[in-house]
Amino acid sequence: MDKKTYFRVISTLLILCLLVACSRPQKSGFDSDDIDTSRDPIQRSAATHEPILIETKYGHYTLTPVAEYQLAGKVVSKKDYSDGWEAEISPLDLAIVWGKLAEPEYEKYISFSQRNRWYFYEYKPDSPLDNSYIISHSSNNHLIPATHNISLALRTIRKEERVILNGLLVNLKGTYKGGQVYWNTSLTRKDTGNGSCELIYVTKVRIGSDIYE
Repeated sequence: MDKKTYFRVISTLLILCLLVACSRPQKSGFDSDDIDTSRDPIQRSAATHEPILIETKYGHYTLTPVAEYQLAGKVVSKKDYSDGWEAEISPLDLAIVWGKLAEPEYEKYISFSQRNRWYFYEYKPDSPLDNSYIISHSSNNHLIPATHNISLALRTIRKEERVILNGLLVNLKGTYKGGQVYWNTSLTRKDTGNGSCELIYVTKVRIGSDIYE
C-alpha cells in the first residue's frame, strides 16, 4: 500500500469513527439502584410550565403542558415511525407495563404488539390478571424527545428493558404543510380506545442504570 492510499484509508476510518460516535447518546448520569416498576406513574400539575414551541421542515407546533409525569416500567413493545407529521416530532412509541405486568411470572399469559400508533394486547383465558388490570397497568406512549441526545438514547431502548421516563404530558396544536393538526394526551391510566395514549415530552430518560438528558 503506497503512502497516499494509506492516508486515504486512515482518513476514511477516522470519519467513520466520528460518525458512529456522533450517533451514540452521551450519558449524563448513573444510578445503580434497581428501577421500581411496582408503582403507578407519578402525575402532577404542570401549571407553572410555559408552552413549548417546535419548528420542523414542514410544520410549526405548540405543546401545552398539562401535567408533570414520571413513568417507571418495563418495555414490552417498541415501534419506530418515519411517515406523516406525527413522526416529525414523535418518531417512537413505547408500550410500557408496570405493577404485576412487569414481573416475569406473568409474561407467559399476556402478549403485546403495536401498529399505526396503537398498541394491542392478548391474554390467555387462564391469566391471573384480568382485562381491567392490564388496561390500568400498561400504556402506549408517544414520545417527543426534548433534545437530540434524548432522541438517540430512546432509539437504543430494547424490549424487556426497564426504563424511567421523565417529562411532561402535553397537548399539541400546530400547522403541517398549511393544514391544522391536533394531538392530545391521555390524563388517566384507565381509558381505552382513541385518545387513550400518553403524549410525553421527554426531558430525561433512564435506561437500566444509565441516565440521559
